[in-house]
Amino acid sequence: MAFKPPPALLTKLLKFKALEHKDGRFLVWGIPAIISQAYTFVYLQKFLEKIMGKKEMMETLYSMGKFQSHQGFKMITDRFGYAKSIPDKVKLLDFNLGQADLIGLGKVSIIRADFIKKHFILDVDSVIAKEYKRFFGTQKECIDHYFRGSAAAFIEELIGEEVLALETSCIAKGKQSCQLVIKRIKDWDKKDPIYKEQFVKGYKTMKELGAKLEPYLITNYATSK
Repeated sequence: MAFKPPPALLTKLLKFKALEHKDGRFLVWGIPAIISQAYTFVYLQKFLEKIMGKKEMMETLYSMGKFQSHQGFKMITDRFGYAKSIPDKVKLLDFNLGQADLIGLGKVSIIRADFIKKHFILDVDSVIAKEYKRFFGTQKECIDHYFRGSAAAFIEELIGEEVLALETSCIAKGKQSCQLVIKRIKDWDKKDPIYKEQFVKGYKTMKELGAKLEPYLITNYATSK
């Protein structure tokens, strides 16, 4: 049998020790994480919609996505300094979006990254959208609220302004991929039907929720109490 080199992603993970397992804990960049089937997240999304309503569910998942990406950007930047070592903003954005591939959310391709006009378009092979369609069938509306919140946070970290990510195409609607359009909130047409359908803004920082960020920034986080 001919030798097959490991995938580029696996090589990268091994090189930087991005994924580890120690003492019963799965670590991503040294931070405890939980491996869970994608359909569990799909169940949670549908359950939240059932008990909270669609708008509240969207706000919750969008906020979760923003929270994870904002914190992840800060943690990895402070601990590894890669934001300073990658001066090219497009490459830095691509690096951050690669975290989705790293944790199994799907591959992301940058269609447009205009840092002058602050206009971005991403193409996503979303695992969540695929699983949503598998369990609940083809949908009439886009469903990837967590991913669009996550993408919005990465853009905000790079441009220093608040943005809104809207999903204009979705695998759950029968499309080939999910597509996110990200612009500053002030640049969106407030009469746009997609804007009216998907607009959310509810994001709280750890400090606002009463938590401390310092524990996440220490180098030996995985072994700390």
